[in-house]
Parts: sequence; structure tokens; C-alpha cells
Amino acid sequence: MDREEIYGMVIREMTETAVRERNEHSPEDQELQDRVARPSKEMQEKIKDLPEDVKKAITDYVEATLLAADHDCMYLYEQGAKDCVVLLKKLGVL
Repeated sequence: MDREEIYGMVIREMTETAVRERNEHSPEDQELQDRVARPSKEMQEKIKDLPEDVKKAITDYVEATLLAADHDCMYLYEQGAKDCVVLLKKLGVL
């Protein structure tokens, strides 16, 4: 495992922990998660009777969309850390 993979694992763990802790302490965020879970279950129930090719196309699209959102979150997390360092340097803290 190279350094980039290790950094990626660390960042993923940190973001997942932060989201989990936020959801535990924020009723609004937990409600948002619940709002996503209900339609997700409903969609899974509705697509089960569709032809396999249609079901696969829908599933592939949803997975690709979620993967793209996950990559955006990782990028923003890393960029936020970089921006924080730049700001701390400009403030003379570092």
C-alpha cells in the first residue's frame, strides 16, 4: 500500500467518523438521512419487478451518482484542509 492509499483511507475514516458524529448529535441531519432512506427502500421495492436491463441501468446510474458525490466530498475535505493551512499561515499561526 502506498502513501496515497494510506492518506485516502485516513481521510475516508475521518470523514465517515465526522458524519456519523454529526448525525448522532443533530436531529436535522438524522432527519435528512431518514428522508433519503425511505425513498431508497421504496425505489428498491419498485424496481425489483422491472426487466433486468432496466434495473441494471437504474442501479448503475444511482451508484455512479453516489460515487461522484463521494469523490466530490473527498476533494472538498482535502481542499478544506489545504485552505485552512493557507489561512493559518496568512494569520501567522503557522
